[in-house]
Amino acid sequence: MKIWIKLLIGIILGLIIGFLVNTGNSVENLLGYLSRLFIQIGRYVIFPMVFFSLVMGTYELKREKKLFRVYGKILVYLLGSTIILVIIGILSVVIFSPERIPIITEKEKQLQIYGIKEVFLHIFPSNLFKVFVEPGNFMLPLVFLSFFLGVNMDFDKQLSRPALQFFDSMSRTLYHANSLIVELFGIAAIGIISYRVVYFRNVNMEIFKQLLIILLFDTLFVVFAVYPALLHLLGDRVNPYRWLYASLASLVTALVTGDEYLSVGMLSKHGKESMGVKRSVGTAVYPIFALFGRAGTAMVTSVSFILILRSYSSLELSFMQYLWVGLFSLLTSFFLFSVPGMGAFVSLAFLSSYYGKGLEDGYLILRPVIPLLVSAGVMVDVLTSSLVSFLIGKSEGLSESGEIENFI
Repeated sequence: MKIWIKLLIGIILGLIIGFLVNTGNSVENLLGYLSRLFIQIGRYVIFPMVFFSLVMGTYELKREKKLFRVYGKILVYLLGSTIILVIIGILSVVIFSPERIPIITEKEKQLQIYGIKEVFLHIFPSNLFKVFVEPGNFMLPLVFLSFFLGVNMDFDKQLSRPALQFFDSMSRTLYHANSLIVELFGIAAIGIISYRVVYFRNVNMEIFKQLLIILLFDTLFVVFAVYPALLHLLGDRVNPYRWLYASLASLVTALVTGDEYLSVGMLSKHGKESMGVKRSVGTAVYPIFALFGRAGTAMVTSVSFILILRSYSSLELSFMQYLWVGLFSLLTSFFLFSVPGMGAFVSLAFLSSYYGKGLEDGYLILRPVIPLLVSAGVMVDVLTSSLVSFLIGKSEGLSESGEIENFI
C-alpha cells in the first residue's frame, strides 16, 4: 500500500475519533500527550541519520567535484524561493483585504530562542562531543559537524577508508530504520489528527475565516501553479505533477505534524525511492532547508502580520509598512533553526517585538489558530525542499527517474 494512502486512512480515522470523543481537559491532555509522543517517535532516528548521511553526502560531492556548485545552488534557491513566496503573501492580503480581527488582551511567557552569539558557542563548544547532547530542537551544530567531517574525509584514501565504511554502513542502517517509521507513520497520524480536531472544536474559527481562506489560496497557488511552473521552466520541461505526486506523502506529513525535522525523514525516503534523488544531494538539501529554508513560513508570516497591523490600526498601511513586513518576514525565516515545530508563531512574535509601538503582544490575537498557520508554513517549506532537491539532482546528473507505478 502506498504511504500516502496509509496516511490518508490515518487522517480519516483521526478525524472520526476527534469528532466523536467528548471534549474535556482529561481527554485533551491525553490526546495532546499522544500527539507529542508520536511526533517524537517520528523524529527518533532523524538526528543520527542526518549526521552519518550528511558526512557521506558531503564526501561524495567533494569526490565528484560538485560540492561548491551544489551548495551554491542551494543558497540561490533558498533565497529566491523565500523572496517569491513573501511577495505572493503580501500581494494576496492586499488584493483580498481581510477584515480586522478583534483584539484580545493576553500575556505570553518570554520565548526562549538562541541568539547569534549563543549559536556560535553551540556550533563550536569547548568540547566537541557536546554537539551530540544538544536539545532535540537544535540540529544546526550537528549539521555543521557533519559537513566539516565530510569535507575532511578524503585527506588520505587509505587511512580514511575504515571511517568511510563505518559512516556509510551507519547511514544505510539508519535510513532503513527511518523507512520503518515512515511506513508506520499512518498510525501516528490517527493520534495527532484526533488531538488537532479536539483542540479546534473549542476555537471560534469564524473570526479567522478570511485569514485562513487567504492562506489556503496562497498554499494552493504555490503548490499547483507557482512551483509546477518553476519546475517546468527550470527542469527541462518535465511533467511537474509527476514530481508533485512523488512529494504527496511528505506534504501530508508536514501538514499533519507541522514539524520541520520530522519531515526530513519523509523527504529522505521519498526523495530517494520516488524522485530518484541521490544521497549526496538529498542529505545536503533536506537538513539545510529544515533549518533555514522557511519560504512557506515566511509567506504565512507576512500575511498574518499584515492582518495584525490592520487589526491594531484603522488607517491603511503604507507602501513602506508593506516593505518592512516583507523584509523582516524574509530575515526572520533564516533565524528559526531552533524552532522546528513553531516557526510561524516565533516569527510573528519577532515581528511584533521589532515593530514595537504597543504591538509587542499583537501576535497573540492569532494564537488560537497558530497550529494551522504553522502547519501551512511547514507544508510549503517541505515542498520547497523537495523541489530544490529535484532540480539540483536533475541539473547535476545526481537523480534517476523511476516509473510512477513504482513510487512508494
